[in-house]
Amino acid sequence: MQSGGRQAEAPGRGPRVLVVGGGIAGLGAAQRLCRHPAFSHLRVLEATARAGGRIRSEHSFGGVVEVGAHWIHGPSQGNPVFQLAAKYGLLGEKALSEENQLIETGGHVGLPSVSYASSGVSVSLELVAEMASLFYSLIDQTREFLQAAETTPPSVGEYLKEKIRQHMAGWTEDEETKKLKLAILKNLFNVECCVSGTHSMDLVALAPFGEYTVLPGLDCTFPEGYQGLTDCIMASLPKDVMVFDKPVMTIHWNGSFREASAPGETFPVLVECEDGDCFPAHHVVVTVPLGFFKKHLDTFFEPPLPTEKVEAIRKIGFGTNNKIFLEFEEPFWDPDCQHIQVVWEDTSPLEDTAPELQDAWFKKLIGFWVLPPFQEPPAPRTQEYAEVLLAQRPVHPGLIQLRGRGQLWGRHGPAGPAPPFRRQGGTGLKKMQSSLKLVDCIIEVHDARIPLSGRNPLFQETLGLKPHLLVLNKMDLADLKEQQKIIRHLEREGIKHVVFTNCVKDENVKQVIPTVTELVGSSYRYHRGEHVEYCIMVIGVPNVGKSSLINSLRRQHLRKGKATRVGGEPGITRAVMSRIQVCERPLMFLLDTPGVLAPRIPSVETGLKLALCGTVLDHLVGEETLADFLLYTLNRHQLLGL
Repeated sequence: MQSGGRQAEAPGRGPRVLVVGGGIAGLGAAQRLCRHPAFSHLRVLEATARAGGRIRSEHSFGGVVEVGAHWIHGPSQGNPVFQLAAKYGLLGEKALSEENQLIETGGHVGLPSVSYASSGVSVSLELVAEMASLFYSLIDQTREFLQAAETTPPSVGEYLKEKIRQHMAGWTEDEETKKLKLAILKNLFNVECCVSGTHSMDLVALAPFGEYTVLPGLDCTFPEGYQGLTDCIMASLPKDVMVFDKPVMTIHWNGSFREASAPGETFPVLVECEDGDCFPAHHVVVTVPLGFFKKHLDTFFEPPLPTEKVEAIRKIGFGTNNKIFLEFEEPFWDPDCQHIQVVWEDTSPLEDTAPELQDAWFKKLIGFWVLPPFQEPPAPRTQEYAEVLLAQRPVHPGLIQLRGRGQLWGRHGPAGPAPPFRRQGGTGLKKMQSSLKLVDCIIEVHDARIPLSGRNPLFQETLGLKPHLLVLNKMDLADLKEQQKIIRHLEREGIKHVVFTNCVKDENVKQVIPTVTELVGSSYRYHRGEHVEYCIMVIGVPNVGKSSLINSLRRQHLRKGKATRVGGEPGITRAVMSRIQVCERPLMFLLDTPGVLAPRIPSVETGLKLALCGTVLDHLVGEETLADFLLYTLNRHQLLGL
C-alpha cells in the first residue's frame, strides 16, 4: 500500500517498507524483499509473540503434533510451498520422489481404509466407493461452469443436490440402503466443505468454482513438523527485521507523515499499533488473515479502502477448520489402517433444514486419520511401545485426532522349525475391493521364476469377475524352456491371458496395452458410461515388479520417466495409490497397489520359494535357512556345476 502520489525517498537510503503480519505470507514477502538491495529498511510487524501464523508444530508430546496446517496439497514443482520445503531439506524421500509428484488426485480425498456408521456397524467399502465415484464425478462437473454468464442453480451445493435427486430416481435398493447412501454422501459433502473452507456448499458460487487449480502430487507432510518451514524462512532474515507483540490498530495512508529522526522527509503511510507506537513508511504490505479484515474493515484503514475493494473483501467467503485430539490407552485400529470414515446415520445432504450447529456440530466430524508413530521401533523381534496419532484432516468446524498408546502390532513369534509366514494385507485387499467400481480390468503381476507358486488365491475371490491379465515378469531371470507347458497349466486354472515380460529392458511390454484394450472392449463397462478411458488395477504379491511394469509402460507409451518407486525388497508401495497415466491413445490410467501375500502359505516349500524371489524379507525367514534351501534346489536340479 502506498499513497496515490509518490513521496520522495531519502537519497542513498532506499524506501522504508513495512510488512503487517508474520504468517507464511508475510515471511515470504519479507524474504523476497530482503534479497533486493533497494529494500534494506524493512520491518515485519507481528501481533503475537511468534511467527508462522496458522503454521504451528508442537513437540511436547514425544513427537510432532500439527496444531495448525498439516499437509502440502499438490506437492509438485508448480507449488511454491513444496519448492521451499524441498530447498530446505524438510521433506522425506517419498514426498520428493518423481512418482509422488506425478500422481493426479483431482483434488479429491482418497477412499478410507474402513468405514463405520455412527451406530458402530461396518459400512461396505464397495458402497462407499460407489458413492465417492458419484460425488466426485459431480464435483468435476461443477468445474465446467467456469466463466459461464449465468448458472442455474447459482451454488455448488444446490447443483450437487439437484443431480443427486436425479440419480436417486434410479436407485433400486431397499429404503435402509438408500438412507445409508445418502448418509455417505453427506459425509462427502462435509469433506468438501472443509476443502472449500465453508460451512455449507450452498454458500459456494457455482460459476467461479472451477478457478481453483489442482496441482499434481499426493499430499505429503513434514516429518519434523510444518513449522520447520517458517523457522527456515525466519532464519534467512536479518535479525532486526521481525518485531513481535505489535498488533496493528490502524493504517493511515494517502497522507504526508513526518518522523523526528528523519527531518525533511515525508512518508505516505503511517502504521499505528495498539500500544501507541507508530511506524512511518513508504510502502506497506498487508498480509493479515481475511477473517481479521472482515472484522476490522471499518477501523483498520484511514481513510477507508475504495468501495470496490471493501465489497470484494466482504463477499469473499471465509471458513474455519478446527482440530480435536483424543487419546486412547490402546489403539483400536488395525496396523495398516490410515483413514477411518465415520458415517452419521439418518443424515442427508438433501435435508431441508439443518439443525443448529451448537446441537449437532459433532456430525461435521468426518472421521479419523492415522498419523505416523512418534518413535521408530528399536528392533523387529521385540515388543515395542508405540504412540500413534489417529486422525487429522478436513472437518468443519471440528477435526478429530486420536492418540493411542499400546503395543505395536505385527510382532514376530519365536523362531521355530518353519519360517513365520504371517498374514498381512487385509486392509489392502479391502481397499482394492472398494475401488473396483472404478476399474475396467485387472493386471496381476507375478514372478516368472515361480509361475505356479505363491499367487494369492484371494485375488480372484475378492476382486470378482473383472477382465484379468496375468503378467509373468522377470522373464530374463527365469528358465523359459517350459513356457508353453506353463501357459497350458494356467489355462486349466482359468487364466487365459498371459504375457511374459522383462520390465527392466521393456521386453514384451508393448503387448500389455493392446491385450487390455481387447479384454475391456469385450466386457461390460457398466460404470464408465460414455467415457473413452480405461482404469486398470495392478495387483500381485510383494516385489514382483508391479511398479516396474507401470514405469515401463510410461516409457513405452508416454516417453516419460518413473511414476512409481521401485526397489529390490518387498513393501515399496504402501497404499492403493491414485491414478497414474500410462498411455495417451487409448487414454489409460493404472492404480498401483501394495503387494499382498496369501493369508496362509500352503507349504513351507512355497514360502521359501517366495522368500528366495524377494517377496518376503530375508530376516523373517532366516538367511541360513534360505541359503540352505537354495543350495538344495540347485543340487536337486543339478545346477551347481560341480
